Order: sequence, then C-alpha cells, then structure tokens
Amino acid sequence: MKTLLLLFLCFAGPGFEEAVLYLCGASCMEDLDQTTLEAYRALELHPVELNLSPRSRLLSCGLLSPFQVAALIDERERSGDILSYTELALVDGFGPEYAEALKPFTRLSSSGPPGKRNAHKLHHDLMLRASAKSVDKLQYAAGFRYKASLGERAELNWAARSTYDDVSPGIGTLSATYYGRKYLGKVILGHFNARLGQGLAVWSGFSLQPWSSVASFRRSPTGFSATGSYNPGYCGIAADFDYKRWSLAAAYSFADGTPMGYLSYTGKRFTAGLNATSKAMSADFRIGLPNVGLYGELCWKGRPEGVLGAFWIPSYGIKLGAMGRLSDGLAEVAAGASSRTLEGVVYYSSKQFRLMGKWSPSLSAGALVISPSIRAAACKKKDWRLEGRGELKLEAWKWVLKSRVDLVHTKDLAWLFYAEAGREAEKFKLFARWTLFRVDSWEGRIYVYERDAPGNFNVPAYYGKGWAASVYGVWKPSRRHSFYLRVSDVEYPWMTDTKSGKLEVKLQYQLSL
Repeated sequence: MKTLLLLFLCFAGPGFEEAVLYLCGASCMEDLDQTTLEAYRALELHPVELNLSPRSRLLSCGLLSPFQVAALIDERERSGDILSYTELALVDGFGPEYAEALKPFTRLSSSGPPGKRNAHKLHHDLMLRASAKSVDKLQYAAGFRYKASLGERAELNWAARSTYDDVSPGIGTLSATYYGRKYLGKVILGHFNARLGQGLAVWSGFSLQPWSSVASFRRSPTGFSATGSYNPGYCGIAADFDYKRWSLAAAYSFADGTPMGYLSYTGKRFTAGLNATSKAMSADFRIGLPNVGLYGELCWKGRPEGVLGAFWIPSYGIKLGAMGRLSDGLAEVAAGASSRTLEGVVYYSSKQFRLMGKWSPSLSAGALVISPSIRAAACKKKDWRLEGRGELKLEAWKWVLKSRVDLVHTKDLAWLFYAEAGREAEKFKLFARWTLFRVDSWEGRIYVYERDAPGNFNVPAYYGKGWAASVYGVWKPSRRHSFYLRVSDVEYPWMTDTKSGKLEVKLQYQLSL
C-alpha cells in the first residue's frame, strides 16, 4: 500500500484552482466567493507550518478537520516531524489526494536539526493594488494588505481598500493574534471569523449553498480565527484554551454586543461541542468510523433547527452522502455520489430543485496533460434553468491552452465561448483570453471565473451580445518582489439598445520580507 501511495504522489500535484476546489468541496470556481479566495491566496503566500504550528493554529487555518489535527499532532508526538507529503498521506485521515491538495498552502519545515528553523523569525508581506475602470466615466480604486508574522507564534493583519463606488476605505480590517502553547490556544484582538459546528448558531462568511458537491454537504468549522479579508465577520476579542482533548473558546463582538462561547471534546473517532450566544444555543457532533462518517447539529433560536448527515465510502475514491437541514424555516435535503472522475448531486427545498452532474477525467500522454470536463445542471425556482458546460484543458512544458463553452436555457438560449492560452513558469506567467457571448435575458446570465491578482475575486456575469478580451501577467524577479497586471475590455457592438463597454486596468505589487 505504501508503494502505491508513493507512486501516486510522484505525479504532478494539483494547481491552485484544483487544490482550492478539492479542499472546499466546490464543483467549480464560480461556486466560491471573494472571502474564500482571499483566505487561500493568503495561505499560498504564507503557508501553514504543519510541523511547527500548535493545535489552535492548525484548526483555525481552515485546511484541516479536528480529526486530522488530532491525528497529525499524535503522529508528531509519536514519530517526530513529518518529512514529506508521502509520509503525510499515510497519517490517519489524510490520504494521497488530500496531501497533494495541501501542498500549495502548507510547509513541512523541521523543528530539529539538521533543518532546524527559527520559530520566532519575523516575516512581512505587503501588497499594494490600484485599478482604473472606464465605462461612462473614469473611476479609480486602490487598496493594500499587510501581514506580519512571528514564526507560528503571532501575526498581525491589516487590510483596507476603496472601490469604484466607495472611495473612502476607512480603517479597514485590523487584527492581532497570539498563538500560545499548552493550555492557551490563541488570543485575537480586532476582526475575526467565527465558524462553529455546522453553522446553525454561529457562522460568519461564506458557505456553499445550495450544495453542489458531495464534499460540500458537511461544513468544516474553524472556530474563532484571525482574518485579513476585506470583508471581516466580527470585531472584538476572541480566545480559546486547550486541556488534553478538551477545548474552551469564547469571544465578544463589540459591533453588535454578542457574546459567544464554545466547549468541545475531540477524540480519535468522535468530536462534540456545545455552543451558546445571546441569541442561540446548539450542540454538534462528528463521528468517524471506518468508511462511514456521521455529523449533525441541534439548535434553538426561538424555534428548533437541525442538521443531520452521513457519508459512506464503499471503496477508495468513491463517496456517497446525504444531508437534511432545517434552518430559518427552510427545510432542505441533498444526496449525491462521487468518484475521482464522476459526481452527481440532487438537492431539494421548498424554494428550489437542483440536479447537477460532472465528469472530469485527467489523461496523460508523455509531457501532455489533457483535462476535459463536462458539467450539466437543471434548476427550478419559479422557472426552469438548464445549464451545460464543456471544458478542455491542455498542458505541456509549462504551456496551457484552455477552451470552454456554456449553454444556458431559460426563456431562450444563451451561450458563451472562450479560448485562453498562456505560459505558467515559476517567475513569469502570461495568459490571454478571448470571449464571445450572447445572453438576451438577465435570467440566462452566465458567470465565468477569470484570472486575477491575489485578493481580487473576478467572476463577472455576462449579459448582452458582445465580446471580451483580457491579458493577465505575473512577474516575480526575486523571492521578495512580485508584480501583477491585468487588462480587460468588454464591448457590446451587436446590441440593439446601446450598452457601454468597460475597459479596466489593474496593477498590483507584492513585497515579502
């Protein structure tokens, strides 16, 4: 078995987008939001040290479940540092695919000789961004993000930006965090996220709804965590404390005067928690058995709410899941199945019905990697919306060629096609994309994820008849300096009613010390 895992990990791991989708459980990048992408970009720039980070840091980063954190710490205590991702794949709860997906966001620096690392080394990251847009008039926006970290012991986050509609950035997002040892997990002053249980009582930020993949049925709580997002959750003070397998977390939000408390227990196969705020109380659990996982939460917010779900893995790479949820007066059920190349999900609530299927194999022929993908979805709210998508991606010698066709039928048929070509090397990236679209009604609008600099989540909704073109480039002359450029133009020459085009230029600089 170890030989098979070693051979599997010898192949090239997933890129940034593929790794994010795998860890989030999303079916495509359009399912995500800006806050989620910001968090993963921040982890890419400042990876989590799996051998050096304390339990609280590992949990709050959002990459690992409580079971995985417990298994990782147990492995570190019994056998010492994890020296490779092949070894990480053998730790209980990880596996080869999960270990591969963690590569862009983690490091395996050793805590002892010969690769001893200074745990208190001060590291700085500064990002400056500016953009200009011309529609009917010229508009400007700017922003910055700064992060200072003292090894895995402390960090400071500060981010602020103006937008085209709001030219005053204010103080922005500011948080300071200290990670302790033994009993003290961490203390956060300023902005923070709170994600507990399955989100019935407390959950700030983004969550996938309606669920479009089997992996997204179960939420992954991170407790109280520091944030450098432009869209923070709470502002106040938060702290957590650990004693053996018990953890006690508490927080207070100054903005709305909400106190929050969470008591949890994590065993080898079982974790449970009690959560209380001034507005709600809940109890949650997760059980991990061989090939089976159960989870749920019961909550009282003036009326009962609940979540109950289960997973079954009959063989390696195949997962079956089902989930039921009652929240805010809405009853929802979802079920699905997935393998390494196929996935299908059905979702039903009193507001909508949704059926989604996806086929995404990966083929190799020497240096050439071929990645076709076909995705189909049917959704009914008031009216039916039928979606079809086909993608083809070719990669060889750091060159990438990608094309995609979207078909959407609501009242009429809408379509979109784009072709993208570029080169992705370690110090230089350059991509050019050309898009052609016809969307006659707003109900048939088509969302498309587009490459952009870190901290920019770019998923425009295409509507009308026209074309778009963009150029995206990255230059990293050294480890400390990174430059990003994006130029895009959208025009509507075939519209009966005149519609203004949009020309946009974005510049961004990243300094890492």
